[in-house]
Amino acid sequence: MPFVRLLIPMILGIVSGRFFADYFLIKWGFVLCLFVLFIFLFLLLGYKRFSLYRRAWIFGLIIHSFLYILCLGLTVYKSERFDPIRFNSLKADLLVLRVLNEPIVTNGNFRFEGEVTGLLIEKTYRKSSGKILITMEADSGRKYLPDYGDILLIPAIYHTLEPPYNPGEFNYKLFMENRQVYFQSFVGRNQFQVLKGDAGNPVISFALSFRKKLINKYNTYLPDPKAAALASTLILGYRADLTKEVIEAYSKTGTMHVLSVSGMHVGIVFLVLSFLLRPMDKNRALIVVRILCIITAIWFYSLISGFSSPVCRAALMISFVLIGKALNKSQNSYNLIGISAFFLLLYYPYYLFDAGFQLSYLAVCGLVYFHPKIYQIFFFRNKFADYIWSYCALSIAAQLATFPLSLFYFHQFPVYFLLSNLLIILPVTIIMYSGILLLAIPFEGVLLHLGKFLSGLINLTNDILFRIEDLPFSGISGIWINGFQLFLICIVILAFLLWSELRLKIFVFTALTSCLILFMSISFDRILNSRKEELIFFSIRNKSAIAYSHGAKCIVLADFDSADKVFSYTIKPSLESRGGSEITLFNIDSTVSAGSYWSDSNFMQFGKCRILRWDRKVSLPKSGKRLRVDILILSHNPVQSLADINAFVEFKKILIDPTNSEYKINLWLTESVKLNVSTYVLKKSPAYIIKL
Repeated sequence: MPFVRLLIPMILGIVSGRFFADYFLIKWGFVLCLFVLFIFLFLLLGYKRFSLYRRAWIFGLIIHSFLYILCLGLTVYKSERFDPIRFNSLKADLLVLRVLNEPIVTNGNFRFEGEVTGLLIEKTYRKSSGKILITMEADSGRKYLPDYGDILLIPAIYHTLEPPYNPGEFNYKLFMENRQVYFQSFVGRNQFQVLKGDAGNPVISFALSFRKKLINKYNTYLPDPKAAALASTLILGYRADLTKEVIEAYSKTGTMHVLSVSGMHVGIVFLVLSFLLRPMDKNRALIVVRILCIITAIWFYSLISGFSSPVCRAALMISFVLIGKALNKSQNSYNLIGISAFFLLLYYPYYLFDAGFQLSYLAVCGLVYFHPKIYQIFFFRNKFADYIWSYCALSIAAQLATFPLSLFYFHQFPVYFLLSNLLIILPVTIIMYSGILLLAIPFEGVLLHLGKFLSGLINLTNDILFRIEDLPFSGISGIWINGFQLFLICIVILAFLLWSELRLKIFVFTALTSCLILFMSISFDRILNSRKEELIFFSIRNKSAIAYSHGAKCIVLADFDSADKVFSYTIKPSLESRGGSEITLFNIDSTVSAGSYWSDSNFMQFGKCRILRWDRKVSLPKSGKRLRVDILILSHNPVQSLADINAFVEFKKILIDPTNSEYKINLWLTESVKLNVSTYVLKKSPAYIIKL
């Protein structure tokens, strides 16, 4: 397995380049590569003279060193952070950029990545580079719809992507940085000019425009818009029109891979073509033609799905497997998988940090290794029963290989994944075949009937998953493991695998020791969380939210309800990552009371911490005793000055929440300095946490 071994220095080099990037590595990295290559050629010429056949390890060391240095330099180079002509290195008036992907509509605005190609500095054009995330305000009539390849002129007003401000929140900044996007800009409806259209890669332009026509065909002939959206997602990889409920159902039942056009979909196309072209297996010439036909069809399917990364990854993997098997029937499957990973990482090292890349290769390796072993556990004479068991073995193998990373990234485990996958494999396969057939057929009468059939089958599949999702204990959510615990789980699995192959006691000892440390680590975290009592003041754009957690029980006071996506994507992950499992949401103005806390509109007490929330509804009292609180929260731009509030309220700390304007925040910061009071601004700052 030479390519599998070569992946080790590659991965080490990529990781080193990602976390220890320096301009020196670009300047001298490739020089070092040439130097190592020169040494290799010199030793190769003196192979017999110096009896180097006795020291074969020298060549292995040189090759591995070469790959390490090469990938380290490539990773730093691809990061584009040290590019001297990068757009953020110069102060410009306008940016010239090319739309890099299909814009998606979010909250009525267009969002897309742009590649800066030039700058205008005092009406002088200068060549430039770098990527930027653009949010473009859509005009009321949608007169202009940005499209892939459009060249736009926009103001050079941008800022860095914001990091996650709350605990447990998805790190969108890191996600985009791995795509080499470090800045974002908001462009108003009258702040841009279209310089040119259709200036992107002609192959990708054709693929995306062709896919749009196919999506329109589904929208025309499938009577249910939701079914048409799922058909577009499942077959063509276009997910923009999917509803939140459908995505959650597939996610919680362990069938999310169905919605991601990837290995399974390419595999279905491959199996159909293999079956149809089986008569061509008679001689070597026909076998070559058969393989070329299959590879061409697979890459055509990649084209109509918009050349998305998962599809191209799966297509490349299958292409290498087919070519490898044709050249050498005894070719090692792991080596063929390693070849595809090798060339993909060589092309773009940052694929290594993509969760989809990691999970897809783990799943394939799991299928190759675990499936035969699991399948052999039971034997069925009945062909149908044997087919069912074989598919169960596939599902178990894929879950076994990917569940540690799935827990780490997605914090949930689908209990009924086996049942879900068993019940939908047949309908999904039929949907795939009939969906592709609908795209190929030109006859109106047939299309209408096929569209109704396809729509009904998709709705049936969704109903099955909705029912499974509603079953008790359908999924275990809120599973948070840290990097160390992920490492221990991987060590346990790897040690048991090595023991099953080599039968050495050291691997049993390693697995058991790792299990013990893992259980101790999880138990320690749970003990700490059970004793935890804290207040979290969240940093959420234009919203106010406070959480009080005592052990597993959490109450949240907020100015939004549970249907708001902020609750699902910010509040829940934050509390679950800190051990909270019983989360109750109340309106921030409601009256709430229990043993250790109470809240009555603007007055709150959690443990011994007294809080006054001052907003526009609160007015200054005419007289009375001075109120003493620990924290004063300023919310929704109250009109009173800090000095006026301080005349009636004594406070130790001021928190300014994100619902206030920049003008008011700056005014209060100036006043707080005069009053000598500690002040914390939550807007675009990490959440404020108090241990009680």
